[in-house]
Amino acid sequence: MLRAVFLSLCLIFFGSTAIAKTDEIILTVSGKAGLAPVIKLNDVSFAKIPHISMTVMTPWYPTPQKFEGPLLRDVLKLAGINDGNIKLIALNDYAISIPVSDALQYDVILARKLNGKIMSVRDKGPLFLIYPFHQHKELISTQYFRRCSWQLNSIKAE
Repeated sequence: MLRAVFLSLCLIFFGSTAIAKTDEIILTVSGKAGLAPVIKLNDVSFAKIPHISMTVMTPWYPTPQKFEGPLLRDVLKLAGINDGNIKLIALNDYAISIPVSDALQYDVILARKLNGKIMSVRDKGPLFLIYPFHQHKELISTQYFRRCSWQLNSIKAE
């Protein structure tokens, strides 16, 4: 009897947590002040944006990893951002500015999955901005490695 009550409580607790996660905002994208709407994406709305995958070697993992997510340029388009710079802001308030031209020139992705699994905060999630290092050798530099923001949760037009 006690075990059944325990299992029921676990189901209620973990079940409601799973439901809440789908409604949780994982990314906020703000266009230029007053010119574009603020876009708030949860897992469901984020998943509706076309995704790509790439397997790439990075400085943060000892072997190539498969990253999946939408192209950064597609996400920026939702907020009417097509030029200038954007500020990437992580959960720990780390922030870096990058040119929008990076997203237009390269297939930069906002990775939500790593090796087929949704990234937790512990695993650099909810989002990890990744450049296609495997396709463009000029990207293999400290300048672009610094732009790969993990635990990303906000993008703002500057």
